[in-house]
Amino acid sequence: MSTNPALFDYGIHTEDSDIRAHVSVVNKTVYVFPTRNGIDAIIEHNPQLRPAFQPGCEYITAEGWLIKPEWIKDIRELKFLSWPEWTRFSQELSTSEKGCLAVKCVVSLIQKGRFPFWIEAQESVSKNIQILGTDIIVACKKKIQVKCDYRAGQKPNGSGNLFLQKSEINPFKRH
Repeated sequence: MSTNPALFDYGIHTEDSDIRAHVSVVNKTVYVFPTRNGIDAIIEHNPQLRPAFQPGCEYITAEGWLIKPEWIKDIRELKFLSWPEWTRFSQELSTSEKGCLAVKCVVSLIQKGRFPFWIEAQESVSKNIQILGTDIIVACKKKIQVKCDYRAGQKPNGSGNLFLQKSEINPFKRH
């Protein structure tokens, strides 16, 4: 086995996202949670770091924490059995190709109105606006990080965990 190049801090604790979506191919499920809640689960449960690998690479390409979904406060488990693109996934795809399919999956959930957003909402304080038919004002400008977490989630198909990345290297320079 080759000497492992240094990994760079690039993960849940360094990203600028509000919401995380982990796409589990084996369970046809998307796990969605506020990013901050994933970080809190790492702090609270202090799991060991675990390595991850990319196909065609002899060394560790990432490391992260295995987190039980139930450790993450307010996590949502979205079964999406009807999505026709599941058949396009395979273990042989590059991480970039899997990532693109995962993003398509999440976009489809959003377009169908099934994706949860943690939003700010308040009752309209203007009686004139209420009389015109607006009782609640909603603001939603959220950044979503999507991860293809191939074997995430429920056993027997899944690993029983989500992989929350801490660091990585991109040996094939794919984005």
